[in-house]
Amino acid sequence: MKFRISFLPLALFAGLFLSGCAGYRLGEVKPGTYMGIEKIHVPPFRNLTLEPRLSSLVTNAVLAGLQSDGTFKVATRNNCDAVLVGTIREIRKRQLRAVRTDTLRSRELSLFIYVEFHLEDPVTGARIGKRGYDEDGDGSDDESDNVSEGPDGKSDDSFVYGARQGLVVGETIQFVDASYQVGERNAFSVAAQDAADKIVSQLANGW
Repeated sequence: MKFRISFLPLALFAGLFLSGCAGYRLGEVKPGTYMGIEKIHVPPFRNLTLEPRLSSLVTNAVLAGLQSDGTFKVATRNNCDAVLVGTIREIRKRQLRAVRTDTLRSRELSLFIYVEFHLEDPVTGARIGKRGYDEDGDGSDDESDNVSEGPDGKSDDSFVYGARQGLVVGETIQFVDASYQVGERNAFSVAAQDAADKIVSQLANGW
């Protein structure tokens, strides 16, 4: 009898704690602009690069990410509240580490995939939410605004990613060895997944 009495307060505390958490579910919080959106249709992303596999890599990764996150349901165009429109703008590579005996030969490369996205009304085609391409909200979408320059005149990737709500940069490291094509193929898959994760995070959380 003493054993049961001593553990009674702990049992009551645990019951109150669990009951307070019973109503919590992953994927319930979304940006205010998207509060009325429950179902999203995801057509294949437009690919402006010369890598033909990127469209399927990014699109499939976004679909899997949305289903895993649970904030929005994936639906057909005829049964959706919004359409996710995405464009793969470009691929960039930078030397991360060179061969010790030859600085012109790369051992490791930084790989970046630039993907723009926004939500559209499935009926009118109007953009949902702020355009996100500029800070002053005038909605300009000039090509000159797509890549920002740093103090040295070179493109500043961190500034581009931080300033554009509708632009994400998927990135990874590509190891350069005897099997260059295999390494590149694997790197594209990882960078596409990284871009998809950032898209889903911005849609679901606003950041």
